[in-house]
Amino acid sequence: MHRHPVTHTWLLLLLCIFVVGVALPLAWALTSITAGDMVITSRLMTFENNIYVARGGLKATQKDTVLTAERGIYDRNLELVKAIDNVEVTQPGSVLTSDYLEAYVKEDRILAKGNPRLVRIVERESRDENGVLTKRKTRVILTCDEVEGFNKENRFLAKGNVHVIEVPYREAETEEEAKANEKEPLSDLVCETLELFSLEDKAIARNNVVIVTKTLRATGDKAIYLDRENRLIIVGHAHAYQTSRESPGAEEQVSELYANKIIYYPNEDRTIAVGDVRATVYPKGAKGPGDSKDQKERKKKKKKEAGDGEEGKAEEPAAGKPADQTARPDQATPRRRGTPPPLAERRSTPPEGLPPGDYTPIGDDAGEPGTIDATADE
Repeated sequence: MHRHPVTHTWLLLLLCIFVVGVALPLAWALTSITAGDMVITSRLMTFENNIYVARGGLKATQKDTVLTAERGIYDRNLELVKAIDNVEVTQPGSVLTSDYLEAYVKEDRILAKGNPRLVRIVERESRDENGVLTKRKTRVILTCDEVEGFNKENRFLAKGNVHVIEVPYREAETEEEAKANEKEPLSDLVCETLELFSLEDKAIARNNVVIVTKTLRATGDKAIYLDRENRLIIVGHAHAYQTSRESPGAEEQVSELYANKIIYYPNEDRTIAVGDVRATVYPKGAKGPGDSKDQKERKKKKKKEAGDGEEGKAEEPAAGKPADQTARPDQATPRRRGTPPPLAERRSTPPEGLPPGDYTPIGDDAGEPGTIDATADE
């Protein structure tokens, strides 16, 4: 019986297809292991001395948290997962990215290093001028040197060069649109350490705190933000500038505050100062009688009179002191941060950082301009 050679060719071809079809799924099969209640999977994983090394991508799932990275290591003895390169941790309402991350399985704790960035979507409620309740979503973006997450406590701790901005949240915005949106934040916070409590919607910033919004610039040693109460509390050498209007059509004015505690309500754009309060109001665009030309002449006259007065004082030694013991400007005692400057400094020119415009301190020339003293507690 004669057999056609083509038959053998087709049989070999079918056999090759079958072998390749079986081999491909095996080559790309995922390897899964468990670490406590965490499930770790990878396309390529090796095991030696109770240490798993994942080189074909890493994915770890624990409850509602998903961790992904390009590669990673799991030490079964220490119950420690190390994720390396393009690390991303996704939780409901937040995404954490970094170059390197350690996950401690027993403690249910993570530590992210290498350009960590935490993004949270927050929904806020506020009332408009008519008292109508409105809701809006914002994106809160945190960057720092390292961030630690305590999942059992629903708490994050950011350390080193902490910077937080809040921007409007827009559905389906592109990456370019998101970056452009971050250039004009609704609020900006800088500090050394920051604690975030997710369930309580509370944040505590510590050490060299600087807060900037559209109408407020505040500094202090510590700031506590209570989102549900729409309240920001600044303590420890609290100092703030706030831009406001007495009525919708009135000129803007800037208030400078020193107090033991400054409370700011963002949605209402309202500030309360408590304890040893000292305040100065600088009306923007305020002018005296006459036009701008008369105002310039008055400024020149005051400057000349001030110069003549200083020359006269320079000729006479300070009362009760010999001439060689007269205080010099370069011997001035340094002023501690957060304490009010001397009257002469505050009266001469408005402080730096105010919006552009002409400013005139309010108050009697015989006393301190626009100063309010109080010692009441909240």
